[in-house]
Amino acid sequence: MLESSDIELEDERLKQLDILASERSLTGSELMAHYQPGSFGFHEAVHTTSIVLDLVDEQLLHHPAIAGNPEWFRLAARASEALFNLYQSMGAAQLTSRSTDEGKRPEELNASNDD
Repeated sequence: MLESSDIELEDERLKQLDILASERSLTGSELMAHYQPGSFGFHEAVHTTSIVLDLVDEQLLHHPAIAGNPEWFRLAARASEALFNLYQSMGAAQLTSRSTDEGKRPEELNASNDD
């Protein structure tokens, strides 16, 4: 069974950030600024998380082959729980960013789609 250590996951995350920034001809800081909570890119990731969570719940947890096997059901349920926790964590970050933006004019929020 595959299970990565926290160190392995952090190494992979940092490599992925370098690749993503390079593909977009941005620095890591610029990339993160484009995808911070409150941005369209961040909303896109939250939305995608929601879609994948729904797919896992509807297509895996409710599939007879999965439901009929205790180990597979447990693995699918853990995937669903992880996606739910990701969605909730991202939603909390989104709400936190909005509270600091209240009262600001759109031009102060860098809300342009002209990136």
